[in-house]
Amino acid sequence: MFMQFHPLRKLLRNAVFFLLSAILCFSTFAPLPRTEPTVKNKDTGDFFLPDYGKTHVAAHRMGKSLGPDNTMLALKKSLESKTPPDIIESDVQITADGELVLYHDLYLEKRTDSEKVFGRKHVTVFSKTYDQLRELNMGEKYESGGAYPYAGLHGDDLPDDLRIPKLADMIDYAESTAPGQFRYILEIKYPFPWAAKIIDKLYAILDERDMTDRVIAASFWPDVSHYIDLRYSGKLMRSANPLEVLDFFGCFKRGTDLSDEAFPFMALQMPYYWENDKLMLATLGQTAFIDYAHQYGISVQYYTLSDTNDIRDLYIGGADVLMTNNPGKVYSVFREEQNSQEALS
Repeated sequence: MFMQFHPLRKLLRNAVFFLLSAILCFSTFAPLPRTEPTVKNKDTGDFFLPDYGKTHVAAHRMGKSLGPDNTMLALKKSLESKTPPDIIESDVQITADGELVLYHDLYLEKRTDSEKVFGRKHVTVFSKTYDQLRELNMGEKYESGGAYPYAGLHGDDLPDDLRIPKLADMIDYAESTAPGQFRYILEIKYPFPWAAKIIDKLYAILDERDMTDRVIAASFWPDVSHYIDLRYSGKLMRSANPLEVLDFFGCFKRGTDLSDEAFPFMALQMPYYWENDKLMLATLGQTAFIDYAHQYGISVQYYTLSDTNDIRDLYIGGADVLMTNNPGKVYSVFREEQNSQEALS
């Protein structure tokens, strides 16, 4: 089976992955030529592997360009916009009393007023109860147009949609606005000992709502992927972890035929952006790589898209999902490209 996690092999993969990532992230590359893919999805019947030309858009951290990330305020604004996303992406952590909540970073002072509320730095989600975390202003450090519109809100002045949300409440709200319409990408933050509890509770929430087929569980941690494979294979969809992406990319570069492989993941989720002529993780966005993944029915998904040219390139190249802080901008680029193609036809 693809990606067996033997201890020595796992150690070597970690070392190679971080070495190659460092080399790629600090190297300069010419922009990759963009062509239409050879392998064009058609009549797939699979939401996360859409037909060519129907790339889906995911609201990264529930739409952080519209409101503080991973808050109900950001979600409400995303879903009420003229261009609501196809997919809601968020980050899942667990509190000290076992509640699944949405927050991205390890330390709470990164985005909240936790230093004022708790009197110290380096407070984590898993060190506090849900009720304690509800005292925090999740928009305290949110910046928009050079201003901090939600700073200073505390106590009774702090609205519920700026308090830390439960995963279940987020899902229930989204489903109440458009039952069955949305899909979800949920990133499991941090490995054991928390990951197993997070995954168990996540599956219970999804199974109760009969929506396991609409959710991808994601994680940067191989241990998390391995636990999903051991306990929820065939029950909970997941994306490849970075080491699996590296393995898959190596197979692509070697031209390996993987027709007989049983992949434990159904999606590749990868960064794609240019910065000062540097392409982070350089060739993961080339058309040939997308073609290679599509041969095996694997969804190809990229984050976090904001540049118009990047969005257009990946759309033309056949990417399945683009994660973005601003879904409206991505849809606008899609429409422009569709109009351009119609004008040429």
